[in-house]
Amino acid sequence: MPIEAILLFLVADMMFCLTPGPATLVTVSHALPQGPAGGMRGALGPIVGVNVGNFIWYGLTAFGLIALIQAVPAAYSVLRWLGVAYLIWMGLRMFCGTGSALATLSGQRASLGKGFLNGLAVHMSNPKALLFYTAFIPPFIDPGGNILLQFAILAGLTVITETTGLTFYASLASRARRLSTADQAQDRFQKIAAAVLIGAALILAWLNLNDGAMQSAFNLPQDPLV
Repeated sequence: MPIEAILLFLVADMMFCLTPGPATLVTVSHALPQGPAGGMRGALGPIVGVNVGNFIWYGLTAFGLIALIQAVPAAYSVLRWLGVAYLIWMGLRMFCGTGSALATLSGQRASLGKGFLNGLAVHMSNPKALLFYTAFIPPFIDPGGNILLQFAILAGLTVITETTGLTFYASLASRARRLSTADQAQDRFQKIAAAVLIGAALILAWLNLNDGAMQSAFNLPQDPLV
């Protein structure tokens, strides 16, 4: 896996993880209660649960992608272009949309085990997760390399980005007065995230156009200098 693909994935995934979604909301709700039941201790369960959910989604996606490449190699090329379209679509949605209202959430007291199950359930039941993993991951995978190793690398990076994003919002929730500040800053951040995602999509499109395997799959003329 090229280092540029790893860095591009890390930046794009960090943008997703720092944009509040269902995983952020459940983590913040567990961090809001005062005392030992809240704060970072309360958020630990959901954070671990969300990360375990990520590993499950990665596993399902990896084996499905391997089967697809073996059965219909050209279909993988289509998936890579769908991934580019997905990033552009998400970037446009972020640019035009508004963020989640974190300051309106209420606290939810729960044990570590219950918090873990809540985080896992929210992440696994998110209807957008299947689209995210099937569209976002393939553009970063080299079908000619060790696919399972590449998925393991991306899964490890997602643990870093997901934990960073959730810990950031949990730390704000432990000081609840800062959530309103985070809400106010969301619009500006989403515009930045949107620009980063669209930029990543354009870079991936350029890489696709200069990939010999992609050109062969679509019977495109190959540049002899590439």
